[in-house]
Amino acid sequence: MYKYALQAGIFLVAVSFGVILFPFSSAAATHPVRIFYYRQNAAAEQDFFNHTNSIDVLAPQTYALQGDGTLVGSTSPAIRAFAAAHGIKIMPLVTNGSFSTHVYQTILNSVAIQNAAITALITEAKQNGYWGWQIDFEPMHATYRDRFSAFVARAAAALHQNGLILSVAVVAQTSARPSDYPSGFWQDTAGVFDYATLAKSADFLSVMTYDDPLSHGPVTEYPWLKKVINYALTQAPAAKISLGIPLYYWLWNNRTGQRIGIGGAAKLTKIIRAHVRTATFGYSTYEQEPFVHFGHDTMWYENARSIAAKVSLIEQRGLYGFSAWRLGLEPAAMYSAL
Repeated sequence: MYKYALQAGIFLVAVSFGVILFPFSSAAATHPVRIFYYRQNAAAEQDFFNHTNSIDVLAPQTYALQGDGTLVGSTSPAIRAFAAAHGIKIMPLVTNGSFSTHVYQTILNSVAIQNAAITALITEAKQNGYWGWQIDFEPMHATYRDRFSAFVARAAAALHQNGLILSVAVVAQTSARPSDYPSGFWQDTAGVFDYATLAKSADFLSVMTYDDPLSHGPVTEYPWLKKVINYALTQAPAAKISLGIPLYYWLWNNRTGQRIGIGGAAKLTKIIRAHVRTATFGYSTYEQEPFVHFGHDTMWYENARSIAAKVSLIEQRGLYGFSAWRLGLEPAAMYSAL
C-alpha cells in the first residue's frame, strides 16, 4: 500500500511542478525576454547546458565592486563559450561588495571612485563578450536615492557609448508612501530606488517581485504582485520593466506562523517524499499559487499554472519580460512542459 501511495505522491509532485514558458525570439521587441539568474554550481550548470531554448539572457551573480572601485569576480570560460555558441547573452550582476553598507556608501559618495568602477565594468565586459551589466546594490538607505540614480545615469551613458546595456535590480514597491511598508522597510531597503529616474537611464529594471515582505504564504502573493506592477507602470514604461519570478518555495509552520524553510526543487521533492502519505495538494485561485499541507506545515511553490499566470500578466501589460531567480532551483517539469 505504501509503495502505491509513494508512486501516486511522486506523480502528483511531478504534475504540480509543471511550469509553462512560451517560446519566443528575444530579438522581437513585442515578446518577453527570458532572463535567468545564475550562481555557479553543478545543478545550475546542468540546467543551463540542457535548456538553451528557454533562456535568452544568463545573469550570473559572480561580480562585486569594492570600495575603491575595483571589480572582482569572473565567469566560467566554458559558460561563456557555450552561451556564445547558442546565442545566449550574458549580463552579469555586480553587487556592492558582499552587499556591504560601507562599499555602496564609499562608491556613491565619490565620483572618482564611480568613474574607476565604470571603467572596470566596460573593460571586463569587452574582454569577455558580455551584453552588459545589471547593478544589484542592496540594501541601501533612502538618503542615497539621488546619489544612486546619478551613478546609474553616469554608468549607463558610458556603457551605451561602448555598445553595452545597463539594467538595475530594484526592490519591489507598491507606492511611495513609507507607511505602506513594514516599519523601516522604505527607509532601509525600498525607498532608495527612484523607478522613474532610473528608467530614464537604464535599459530596463528587474523588479524583484519576490520575498513579499508582508506575505505569510507564497513567496509572491498574487494581489501584491499586481499592485507592484500597477505602481511600476506609473513610474516607468512597460517596455523597461522585467518582472521577477521566484523559482523557490517557502515552508511555514501553521502553529507558530514562522517561516521554517526555503529551497528549490530538489529539497521540495525530498520533503514531499518524506510526507507523501499525509500530504494534501491544493491550488489557491486567490494567490494563483499551489500549496501542499502536511502535518502542521504548509509549503507554497511555483508550478505550471502559477507561472502561466505570471507570464500572462507580463504579456497583458506589455512588460519587457521576466527575471527568474534562479537556475538550479527550478523543477525539471519546467522544461518538459514547454
